[in-house]
Amino acid sequence: MTLPLSSANEAPGTYRKTTLDNGLRIVTEEIPYLQSVSLGIWVRNGSRFETPQLNGISHFIEHMLFKGTRRRTAYDIAREIDSVGGGLNAFTSKELTSFYCRVMGEHLEVAADLLVDIFLNASLPEDEIEREKQVICQEIHQMEDSPEDLVHEMLGLQFWANDSLGQPILGTIPIITQLNRETLIGFKQAAYSPAETVVCAAGNVGHDRFVDLIEPHLGRIPRGQVLTEPAAPLVEASSQVVNRDLEQVHICLGTTGPSAVDPSRYAGYILNAILGGGMSSRLFQEVREKSALAYSVYSFLSSFSNTGLFGIYAGCDRDRAEELVAIVRRETSRLSASMTEEDIRTAKNQIKGNMILALESSETRMNRLAKGEFYFGRHIPLDEIVQALESVTAEDLSRTADQMMNPGHLTAIALGPVSEEDNLFRDFVG
Repeated sequence: MTLPLSSANEAPGTYRKTTLDNGLRIVTEEIPYLQSVSLGIWVRNGSRFETPQLNGISHFIEHMLFKGTRRRTAYDIAREIDSVGGGLNAFTSKELTSFYCRVMGEHLEVAADLLVDIFLNASLPEDEIEREKQVICQEIHQMEDSPEDLVHEMLGLQFWANDSLGQPILGTIPIITQLNRETLIGFKQAAYSPAETVVCAAGNVGHDRFVDLIEPHLGRIPRGQVLTEPAAPLVEASSQVVNRDLEQVHICLGTTGPSAVDPSRYAGYILNAILGGGMSSRLFQEVREKSALAYSVYSFLSSFSNTGLFGIYAGCDRDRAEELVAIVRRETSRLSASMTEEDIRTAKNQIKGNMILALESSETRMNRLAKGEFYFGRHIPLDEIVQALESVTAEDLSRTADQMMNPGHLTAIALGPVSEEDNLFRDFVG
């Protein structure tokens, strides 16, 4: 069964873009029938652009922007967004930092003023800096206490061992505890450049009105630096086994995947869906349903500006770890030759259906606006994505699978009651 998709499936929205004199871009998608509006200030900044000596500073600054401005205390910020029934949040990734909120359309001015204020006027008080160091150290400890999160972190560190992409977003405790106000201010001034900033809104919002709310404040900042595109990292096959007193062995495998702008990313999406992206996927059926080896097993694709990571995760009891690895090895090695037309059609429909459902959220649409602007310089309509997905052939998938699933390109990590002597990955990493 083919899931029909046309422009009618993406509810009509008016996309508009304004570039201010200082290079800051304002993009909107007006969707009149929505009651909500999601807006965000996005900066091309993250752990990939940090020096090793300041690893974690981007995430630290993200936290600090909620700790008060010249006009508002931290409590004022929290109380103001709660008073209009909205949500305010932020995140830092390897390449992007975002401050965003979602409110009813009638409260757009409140939300815009709040976001602009924390972005421009964060006071970074000394006492809050010291307090937040403790909070982030606890966040690092929490990640280390979660084996599934930790093994993913370990995969990044090993996979990109010689590149800044491998740096942890949270940083390390020795670096975090040494940060000071002067360093934070200097980094923020340099990194939060209008030329690398996108302000976007989706939902119940008019473009001209939104520009009028943003331009008087963010339009007066000097242009600032434009980041140089980092070189694509080189990776080599490797494995790491870390013994830890846990109930399960947590396994994470990674290989180079398509970047966020690589045309083969559509083949990557489909392969991910077939291999481990849903309940009907190969790994879910073989590892969980047929063999009862694991509760959690999945594949994933993380794409960046000029590279990507295609990964697999699973956790199981120690005495069945070799069986798990053997099944994963079998399914990855035969993926290229075993895909059927039904597999491909199901995967395409799964991806398209997920996209349609996601479009019901103004926050998802806002995210799409920002990432489209950063990676492509424009909004990517749903119809264009669907056409690209439909154009992927079985030959394209086999070629991409062969490139990604080559054992000589794999990094393998095991965490738990296992040792190097077990030689768990002897048939996996070439």
